[in-house]
Amino acid sequence: MLKPEKMTKVVVVGTKDVLEQTIETLHRMNLFHIADYDESESGFKIGKPHTIASKLSERLVTLRSIANQLGLSEKSSIKGRVSAKELPSVIESKLSHLEEEVSSRQDAIRVAETELKTQQDLEDAIKPLATLPLSLEDYTGYESIRVFVGFIDNAIEDAIRAETSQYELYTGSFDGRGTIALAVPVEKEAEITKVLQDESTFVELKPPKLEGSPQSLLDGIKNKKEELSTRLTGLESERERIKTEYAEFILSSEEYLTIETQKAEAPLKFATSENSFVAEGWIPIDRYDDLGRRLSESTGGKIYVSKLEVDEEEEKHVPIALSNPKAAKPFELLVNTFSTPKYKEIDPSLILFITFPLFYGLMLGDIGYGVLLIFLSWIIMSKVKSGGLHELCIILLYSAFSTIFFGIIYGEVFGLPLFNIVHHGVVEEYGILAINGPHIGMLHLPVHRFAAVQPLLAMTFVVGILHVTLGLLIGFRNVGVEHGVKHAVLEKLCWLLILFGGIMAIVPAMPAIMGSATMNTQDPIFAGGIVLVIVGLILLVKGEGPIAIMEIPTLLSNVFSYARILAIGLSSAGIALAVNTICKDVLFTQGGVFFAVGILVLIIGHTINLLLGIIGPGLHSLRLQYVEFFTKFYEGGGTEYDPFGFIRKYTEE
Repeated sequence: MLKPEKMTKVVVVGTKDVLEQTIETLHRMNLFHIADYDESESGFKIGKPHTIASKLSERLVTLRSIANQLGLSEKSSIKGRVSAKELPSVIESKLSHLEEEVSSRQDAIRVAETELKTQQDLEDAIKPLATLPLSLEDYTGYESIRVFVGFIDNAIEDAIRAETSQYELYTGSFDGRGTIALAVPVEKEAEITKVLQDESTFVELKPPKLEGSPQSLLDGIKNKKEELSTRLTGLESERERIKTEYAEFILSSEEYLTIETQKAEAPLKFATSENSFVAEGWIPIDRYDDLGRRLSESTGGKIYVSKLEVDEEEEKHVPIALSNPKAAKPFELLVNTFSTPKYKEIDPSLILFITFPLFYGLMLGDIGYGVLLIFLSWIIMSKVKSGGLHELCIILLYSAFSTIFFGIIYGEVFGLPLFNIVHHGVVEEYGILAINGPHIGMLHLPVHRFAAVQPLLAMTFVVGILHVTLGLLIGFRNVGVEHGVKHAVLEKLCWLLILFGGIMAIVPAMPAIMGSATMNTQDPIFAGGIVLVIVGLILLVKGEGPIAIMEIPTLLSNVFSYARILAIGLSSAGIALAVNTICKDVLFTQGGVFFAVGILVLIIGHTINLLLGIIGPGLHSLRLQYVEFFTKFYEGGGTEYDPFGFIRKYTEE
């Protein structure tokens, strides 16, 4: 929690007669993150894959190609699990036949789709010509005549007549545009071409080199398309039948071959000599004893397992296994999307578990939208059982509860007041509960966002200061662990001094800045703030040079950036208020059909606002984490822990 799982580097040494058992055990444990051997030690070389590796890889590629053609993916599911022991013989007997069957269907589908596309293109080319009283052979085959065919929106005959009296002009209309076929002597081609170019609406058409009337050709194309569509539907149905019939075989066989290929190619990461092998890798430190015991049992004690000392350079390449409570696990997705933390860095997943939903709820803050988000998250989670989308829905679920909590604080349900709106003791508007908001200590609910802009804005700055401060404190710890306290003071403490010194100097000076009072330079808080800023600047210049002073406005902008919490919240509340006002005061009051229109506007308006509410607060909350928070302490660039093994989904041993 807050730190990646502690890892230790391990070496496994054994004779080649136990190599297969060792690989089998390591794969089954799904624990050992193999460090590739680089052939730097004399007497050893990179191991060779098992003799069946190429055959396994070939079959795996074939199966994946089949799965891709049938539209099967890792997210597909089957009933129960298939015994891995039965699969080699089943693969041997079924794979070639299945490949041939799928390939033939796929080739036939591809041919039918190509023919259908060809017929569609031909139909699109002929349709405009059907509005003209000519056969297709009338457009071509002349030596002394030039025929122009195309779309045109304006009358052009006068311009043509001005160039030549020898012409034939046919006109029609297609899809709201005029069509023309114009025949002129070939010696007038240049002049007529210029006339048509001057007419900006002219778009030339190229008649297909066919014979017959356009309508008869279109009838033939229609019949051909119907025939091709029927054939294509039959082929796709046949493909779907194959997919249903062979889904279990394909998915289980692909998993089996993936596992066997991993094991067959594992020696490529080992160091081997004529009679022995050496494998180095990383495991969680609390699993070391278990690894040694399991390997010893599987090889009859013919194995040597030991921890290795790790130098400072190797420590940079320790694989990272994040260790967080189950509730915070989904937020590892957001951390890894930014970058995997280094081994000695603080893992911010648990902090995001608190701050991401907090900022989200502060922004959206509406009970109605929060309830809808819970239902939306639950529906998607019931359909998608794992993966990134599932984790995002869990994050959205947490954010929905935060949205409901702050919806109670703000007293908003789809933009409608939850509690009575009271002004000077008089109820101006009854809320949904028809009661006055309760008092919780010094807080009187509801906190109306439009009426409390200034205090809420001040609150966002306080939140920003606390969040940025937390980032700098974590950064102080990270730099201290990595490089020592002196570096931490020069890199991070200086910014804390500048931040809080600036606050101590600015807050007492605000009345004077606003012109409501004179400046008291003897104020000890103001003077103390100036001292802190000066000390911070000295440390900053000493640690990072004078150029670092230019970063001070960035620190200020980071704090001001948290004002987006209020801005996004007000925009969401404003849209909801506008939708409700239009419906209640304009549409509902007129009754009849306007009432139905009002219901439609209400549904569409709040649906759009909900979608904006999902995207806006989500992106801006994430932005505050990544830009304002992470930049104060987080470097990332770690290597993700990838143990040698496989989590079975379709097969069992």
